[in-house]
Amino acid sequence: MNSKELEAKLETLEKQVKAQEKELTTLKDIEAIKKLQKAYGYYVEHMMYQEIVDCFSDSPDVRLNWLEGQWLGKEGVKKYFAFMQKAPPTFQHQVMQIAGIVDIDPDGKMASGRWYAFGGIFIPMGENIRRSFVTGIYENRYIKENGIWKILSIKWVIPYGVSVAGEWRMPEDVNRPYLAGQWRGPAPDIPIDREDLRYVSGYVFPFHYNHPVTGKPTSENERNARLKEGMKK
Repeated sequence: MNSKELEAKLETLEKQVKAQEKELTTLKDIEAIKKLQKAYGYYVEHMMYQEIVDCFSDSPDVRLNWLEGQWLGKEGVKKYFAFMQKAPPTFQHQVMQIAGIVDIDPDGKMASGRWYAFGGIFIPMGENIRRSFVTGIYENRYIKENGIWKILSIKWVIPYGVSVAGEWRMPEDVNRPYLAGQWRGPAPDIPIDREDLRYVSGYVFPFHYNHPVTGKPTSENERNARLKEGMKK
């Protein structure tokens, strides 16, 4: 093997090592984000205020896009969860973070994640206990700050829920109190968008990723457009 062939061989090996290093970094980032999201779920179970707040970035772009409205920045996160500090110690809000799909942006600085959230809510009310199940989907954004992944934004939808009596409730039933202005928590920085399709049965929460086999965008926007058109009739 002459010097030129050796140089070419070394150059090829160097490219392979760099590609593998990038793949390894991506895998480590995905695992770190999954741990972050699952830890957030455990903290929400008992509404551990400081631990929840610490999961979020310090960026001014932080956003909680809930059904009740939107809270902005780290201060918005603090404002939303602050009233939960008064919940009784026996309060439990178990929302399991499951079926997570995480994708790292090409620059490695930000990422997107989609999760199912399923669990139960147990709220002591005097001698009685209010019990219900909740289901939902998160579409989240994450940001890497000083080598640590943090939550940048959460967008949340409840496609259906289960009432105390065990009956399935559709989005219109779940969301009716919010649309009627019956939210009793802290005022959002951005009020409810009453045109948001998240409040309507049949809405498909848009995916942040293309189809994993075909690589093509999926058809939820077409389905949602038909749903919106049907609402106008």
